[in-house]
Order: sequence, then structure tokens, then C-alpha cells
Amino acid sequence: MKEKYEVDNNLTQEKTEYEKEKLTKKLKLVRNEFKTVGKYGMPLIKKQEIDLEKIDLWNYTKTKLNDGDNKNKTIHFFTYDWLFENIYEKPELAMEKLKQYYAVLSPEFSLYWDMPKALQIFSTFKNRWCGAFFQKHGMKVIPTVCCAGDDSYDFCFDGIEQGSVVAVSTYCREEYKHEFMKSYNKMLE
Repeated sequence: MKEKYEVDNNLTQEKTEYEKEKLTKKLKLVRNEFKTVGKYGMPLIKKQEIDLEKIDLWNYTKTKLNDGDNKNKTIHFFTYDWLFENIYEKPELAMEKLKQYYAVLSPEFSLYWDMPKALQIFSTFKNRWCGAFFQKHGMKVIPTVCCAGDDSYDFCFDGIEQGSVVAVSTYCREEYKHEFMKSYNKMLE
């Protein structure tokens, strides 16, 4: 009977570990732990007090653990997506490195004009989800706004609290200056 108890106890313990792992994987898959807004349920990045005088941008690719020399920097992701894609997949690891800095911009996952709308929406979702995740863990977050023309207006501004300080990249926008300015002015409405 003792063996059965131990076996049953082990099974119970294994089931508990299994259930924990299952829940963790479900949360990672579902990603529904934050308040959402808009037609597509974008996670909300809340408005925060940001001292604009303290903004000194530093590329994510230059970040490192225990970076005392640059702790007053604000981290941006205006680089190739593949260099920071892991932030969405393993945000806990990125957070350990990023929390030491003054603030962080929400990662700008690319929104190409010619990519399928579903991927544009998903890129925006990842941006907002990462920003909300970092806020939840006490970091100052500046939402990054990225548009892909008129067709993106029904989601590209969602998930950012009205009146927030935001960041917008002009990198590689020279060719689309008119469209960029149209989107920029739409954001200000």
C-alpha cells in the first residue's frame, strides 16, 4: 500500500507539473493577460510620465547585462526584426537586460506596405503585447507607432492610451514621404 501511495503521490506531482507547464504554454500561446482595445484586441500600453529631457536613444543590439555606463539610455528597436524577435518569444529573458535602462520603446516589428494585412496586425499586436508586458514589470515604455497606409488605420493606433508620448521611425521612409506624413497627421488627430 505504501508503494501505491508513493506511485499515486508521484503521479499527482507529475500531473501538477504537467498542468503548470500546460498553463504556461497556453498563456504564451493565447497572450490574453492584458486589457485589450480596438477591433483586433490590441493589448493596451498605458500612458506614462516620460521626461523628454532624459530621452537618449540606444539601440537594442548594444544592450547587455549590468550596463552601468548606459543605464540612463532609452532602448529602441529600429533595426532588423530578426535581431529582436526573441523578445516576443522569451520576454522574461529580455526584461532582465532591459529593466536597468531609463525607458524602452515598444519593439517595432515591421509593417511593410505589401505584406498581408494579417501579418501587419500581428506585428502591431506583438509591439503592444511587449510594451504592456514591460509596463507590467515596472518599466517605462514609450509606444512605437508604425503604419502601412490607409488600410492599417483601423489597427495601427490601437493599444496606445490617448495623450501618450510615442515614438515614430523615419528610417527608410524617404521613398514614401507623402504617405508617411499622411499617416503621421492621422496619428495626431
